[in-house]
Amino acid sequence: MRVGMDAGHLLQPSASAAEPLSVDDDGADVRAAGIRRSPAQVVAPDGSASRQPMAAFGYGALTGFYPSDAPRELVLSFDDGPDLKFTPLVLDELDRRGLKAIFFITGHRVVGDRPEDMARRELLQKIAAHGHLVANHTMSHRNLCRDPDQVPAEIDANAEVIAAATGVRPLLFRAPYGARCHSLEAALAERELVSVGWNLDPQDWRNPSSEQILAYLEARLARLEGRGILLLHDTHPASVFALGPLLDWIARENIRAVAEHRPPIVMRDYAAFLPSRPIPQTSLGAVVASVVRGLRTPAPAPAFP
Repeated sequence: MRVGMDAGHLLQPSASAAEPLSVDDDGADVRAAGIRRSPAQVVAPDGSASRQPMAAFGYGALTGFYPSDAPRELVLSFDDGPDLKFTPLVLDELDRRGLKAIFFITGHRVVGDRPEDMARRELLQKIAAHGHLVANHTMSHRNLCRDPDQVPAEIDANAEVIAAATGVRPLLFRAPYGARCHSLEAALAERELVSVGWNLDPQDWRNPSSEQILAYLEARLARLEGRGILLLHDTHPASVFALGPLLDWIARENIRAVAEHRPPIVMRDYAAFLPSRPIPQTSLGAVVASVVRGLRTPAPAPAFP
């Protein structure tokens, strides 16, 4: 099912709802939820197409789809934005290094007709125009496994808001609180949305110290194997101010790794999770895609061998 293209009725103020950490059907902690894929159109080298399941759970060696392309690799993701103060700082840092990230946005931040609401919608356009991926993090950050009746509205309304602002419908989804349940996964499968979790979480939402966040991530990344998916928030200053030093540390770590004949950390973008099908666009999508293609000049060489 695809949502409608007219999002004008959604551009009204919307309340935010924050819920406690969820648990899955077995009562297990799900803050570090994995990735799930719904069946998608897969195009073979000979041009033939087929429907094949791509459901899997886990990371690294346990991930059965799009496994890591390198012994150590890292994907950057940011939740809960956009934020008028901190998101531009993240964009500047990523642009300076030629890196691309996934921004899982909550729709309530960009609806309404106040000047700040319109400014955040323009910021969404900037995120997409700079070659990053805008993805779905629900409309009001509601725990969808505790409010299953709200699943269609929360997902579809945010999809319309994103499409109206960027011209491209979101293909990736991240559940608030990492919630997992059968009803949510069924809704994602119906919409052919790829659910992306994380396995590196400094919990910046309760840690105001950039130094502690950096120390945690340095220790974890020093032992990284396979694919790391880093969860940060572009609404929390501690993560935003730790981002530059973290990327500097990765550059130094890669120099050490090469000198010691160890694999470096390879920075991956969102393409690792995109399904093998065309990106659905609104009428604005062709314009945005053209702008993005124009910006995709060769990225500067990374600061490591």
